[in-house]
Amino acid sequence: MTAISLTPLPLDRDSRAFRIASTLADAEFRSVVLEGRPSARRFWDDSIEVRPLTGGVGASAQAARGFVAGLRERQLGTAGEWALYALFRGDEWWRHCHLTRRQLAPARIFYLHSFEFFRAVAPLAARHGSRVIYDAHDFYRGIDPVAQQRQFDRKRLRPFLDRLEDRLLAEADAVVTVSSGVAGLVEAVSGRRPFVIRNCHDERLDRSSAADLRTALGLTPAARLCVVVGNRKPGMAVDLAVAALSHLPEQFHLAFLGHGYEGLEHGLLDQSLRDRLHVGRTVAPSEVVPTIRSADIGLVLYEPYSENYRYALPNGFFQVVAASLPVVRLPLQEIERAIGGRVIGECLARLDPASLASAILRCEKQSAELRCESAALAQTLRWEEEGQRLRAMIDQLLARPVTARPARVAAADGAFLQPE
Repeated sequence: MTAISLTPLPLDRDSRAFRIASTLADAEFRSVVLEGRPSARRFWDDSIEVRPLTGGVGASAQAARGFVAGLRERQLGTAGEWALYALFRGDEWWRHCHLTRRQLAPARIFYLHSFEFFRAVAPLAARHGSRVIYDAHDFYRGIDPVAQQRQFDRKRLRPFLDRLEDRLLAEADAVVTVSSGVAGLVEAVSGRRPFVIRNCHDERLDRSSAADLRTALGLTPAARLCVVVGNRKPGMAVDLAVAALSHLPEQFHLAFLGHGYEGLEHGLLDQSLRDRLHVGRTVAPSEVVPTIRSADIGLVLYEPYSENYRYALPNGFFQVVAASLPVVRLPLQEIERAIGGRVIGECLARLDPASLASAILRCEKQSAELRCESAALAQTLRWEEEGQRLRAMIDQLLARPVTARPARVAAADGAFLQPE
């Protein structure tokens, strides 16, 4: 049996898709991943097959998307907005429908890590009786508060994307998400509660080929290293972490492991602070935990500034716990529920740099005890259990009779590309 996973990201930037694909391989599927852009490095073994959907993005396509992104910031008037919307729809259809169809083949399961792919998958799934699973990594329509959305996004872009997701939420054979809180948000808009598979770490997939972070940064044993794990997202209090550096002794360093942090150092006028801030380092998903084990403290700084982030339960939390690091964090209910009352660090009562620095100093003094508690928690937050639950769900799904999808979904072009 073949299971095809589709992610809009390179696989080396989507650790959840990697774990899912590996679990499908463990379940004796031929596990194929179609990645939206080619990974910068091969980190997976031969148990999964990985293919880029686009073969790379040319300079002209990148320039066109940059031009469209720039136009989204402006007040274009009604005619300009419709012209921009037409450009967006054409590019979006080309990537998620036309190019994707060229790579698809019949499969027993299509596992979608983005709802945009459903238009390409639906006709093939309908013809062959395939099961379609939608994995919502976030509550996408609630990532940014409405008041903070660009006018174009609020009036044109978001309604279109919400309609696409609504159709998949209605027609998928199964819907999966990352936390109970996000499941509740999805249920409120769709009437369907997703199956929850948390982003727990899978130590069986770890590879230690990369140098540990402390060594890579050239830090002495006397240095104290705080680390933030994960690609930069709107809900992360990045500026708070950087500002806290000026409140910490000079032996404290701060490293961001992931994409999107470039340029943070330019806001620091003090050269000594710049030397203690480390950005631009990335590793493969299988190398994150071995890389950060030499750090002293993990920072999980997601703010509850929107519906989505109020219920966040990110990869970075599970990874710093798996590395047995003390955890300094902002107050999010799903993270506190996962911690279950263990004392693994500090949860900030106030969101200001001085309070963050004070919490870091207190955790540093109790480092040995907190590491032990974090290591004990890691033994209860294991992907092996999440993967077993996922496999049981898939077994039940495959045992059910195939139900025909509505004609409007099976004929995806006609259903999804008609003018609104």
